[in-house]
Amino acid sequence: MNSYALFFLLIFSSITQAQWFESSATAVVNDGNWEGAREDALKKAVKNALLFSGGAISSLQQVKNGVLVDNKLVLNSEGEIKALAIIKEEKGNQRLDITIKVDIQQSAASCEGSHFPKSIALTRFKLNTPEQAVDGRIFDIHQLISKTLFNQLQLSPQILNVRQFIDSPVKLGTQYQNNNQTDTLHALATTSDSQFIVYGEINDISVQFKSKNSLSYWISDPTRYFHLTVYLYDALQGHLVSSKQYRTQADWQYNQHEQANLQSKAFWKKDYGQAILSLLDEVNTDLTAQLQCLQPTAKVISVKSNSVQINLGKHNGLKHDSLLSLFHSSSQKDQFGIERSSINQYPSTMKVVEIGNNSALIQPVDNHPLDNIQINDVARVK
Repeated sequence: MNSYALFFLLIFSSITQAQWFESSATAVVNDGNWEGAREDALKKAVKNALLFSGGAISSLQQVKNGVLVDNKLVLNSEGEIKALAIIKEEKGNQRLDITIKVDIQQSAASCEGSHFPKSIALTRFKLNTPEQAVDGRIFDIHQLISKTLFNQLQLSPQILNVRQFIDSPVKLGTQYQNNNQTDTLHALATTSDSQFIVYGEINDISVQFKSKNSLSYWISDPTRYFHLTVYLYDALQGHLVSSKQYRTQADWQYNQHEQANLQSKAFWKKDYGQAILSLLDEVNTDLTAQLQCLQPTAKVISVKSNSVQINLGKHNGLKHDSLLSLFHSSSQKDQFGIERSSINQYPSTMKVVEIGNNSALIQPVDNHPLDNIQINDVARVK
């Protein structure tokens, strides 16, 4: 699998607001494909620099559209990245280490939400067509895919506060989209202590072997598909934020009766494993881009005489004296028996007075009484 290197920051003097960042990354070389490893390492290094600078992850599209000439990236689209140069490249035992220097010009409209990592949990994905797993005996692929993405998301602590992997089936996605999923999401928010939930469905892992009477059966590998739908939910608010389909395919380098060992490095170094890892990199980038600029929402988990405890803390960018708005939610049935919810903002601004890694104690700045505030009410960073 690909591995990520720790990166560090060097800011060079500039007469403009642009800043130079230095970033490093590592990629594994498979089947002698050094250019592919170079491209992977370059993309990771740029993403690291963007995350550290607070820049928009969507600027990675510039790198994809750029042309690398003499170790300098010629960018053909407007965006935050103004220049990029590879300053160091080392080839080792089937790995490539790369160090870049990138000039990032942040937009005038700053992304305030990027300073507050969002609490997020990931659930076990579902394999919608388990009969397709017979070829290769890859019946556990959905579990490994979801756990791999979970591990990848943890590599972006500047954007995401990844709290839990829920290794059990959940009633989300296509099968339950016509049902009211609010109760399920609220339960997951409580179980995982997270605002956002990521769920996925593997829709297709089919492979079509040729007949043994066909010449291609003996000289080429069949194509195997991988189709994935990823859902992002705001569990505190009880609704779907987004869903997106991802598709890839690659040669299946096993014969019709051979078992593929999903736990082995050999599987993930083959074409099909590499295609899946590349697709998961894209999922990772999309999720961080969607969540980067959002302001986080906290849940009230305890109410005292004139203070409340919330489930956001240092890992979410809160500091001593950070200011928040507090909201009281209530619901009642109307004349037609339909449940109606209402949210009322507490009149006073709240201030952090004590803080832990994943929780904080907040109080009104003017000592206004906390009328009607209850557990499961919410607070938002001002």
